[in-house]
Amino acid sequence: MTPLKFKYPKSLKDIPLWRQRQLEEDLLWFLRFSPVERLECIDREWEEIQEFIKKFGSKKHETGKRN
Repeated sequence: MTPLKFKYPKSLKDIPLWRQRQLEEDLLWFLRFSPVERLECIDREWEEIQEFIKKFGSKKHETGKRN
């Protein structure tokens, strides 16, 4: 299987308008919070992820051997 190649836009014109609006909304939402609030949120998410891994493990969905 060949590795996936990402195509990055060279300028803002290469990004569709709907995606530009979506990115702008995401950035505005993100900037509502101070850096301290963002770090607290990231720390909280990290703890939740660690709890999930402890509870369920970190293995991907394995299918097992096939005959």
